[in-house]
Amino acid sequence: VHSIHDLNRLKALEITQNVSLLSHGITDLLPKVNLLKYLKKKLKLTKTKRIASYGFCLPGKGYKELIRAIGLLKETDIEVSLTIYSAIYSEQYKYVYTELKELIQDLKLDNLVSIETEYMTDEDTLNALSLFDCIVFPYQGSNESSSASVRQGIASLRPVLVTPVDIFSDASDLVDYLPGRTSQDIADGIYQWFKSNQFRLYDSNYENRKKLLNKRRFSYLRKRLINTLKSLEINCTFRNSV
Repeated sequence: VHSIHDLNRLKALEITQNVSLLSHGITDLLPKVNLLKYLKKKLKLTKTKRIASYGFCLPGKGYKELIRAIGLLKETDIEVSLTIYSAIYSEQYKYVYTELKELIQDLKLDNLVSIETEYMTDEDTLNALSLFDCIVFPYQGSNESSSASVRQGIASLRPVLVTPVDIFSDASDLVDYLPGRTSQDIADGIYQWFKSNQFRLYDSNYENRKKLLNKRRFSYLRKRLINTLKSLEINCTFRNSV
């Protein structure tokens, strides 16, 4: 299973002897280094703080709350823009995209918020997300145990901010938490994050997370899983021979 919450659920059902924790994998792909963007960021030549979000265009992802948060941040002393990479899941959920576009127009945020709906390869996704100052996942709730979308954000090697919901618990050592799920909470969290990081040219916290990330990549987990299976095979062979 992927998280402590999953372990506890099975423990409540008295299933403990044949259970182990295996983190949800993160891609081994790395984003291409954009030298110009890197230098601009280090030298603080870009005034506008560029925020991204990523995931299927579905209810519960918190995109409406995030868009409203941009409207709130518009009234502060920091300049922000938002790009949401959100492919439409199916015709059944196309209404979600329509509602988001209407919200952007109603709040007069057309010049600050854009939505990209095309399907992208993992490589293109990582390269696109790597160009932003931070990536925000404003989920409002989920029945899933783990988020594949947040792992793409983490793999882009950019700072990732998430709402305090259980789906992100297994990646808690690789993300920063926003104070809540409301638009005001999201706006406050983003504002404080930018204010606390605006003078940092080197952030040891994120350097440490990059090291932790290597132990969550599929190639590393593959070796761990193979070793676990080999151990089980050896134990079974030994038991059968006794």
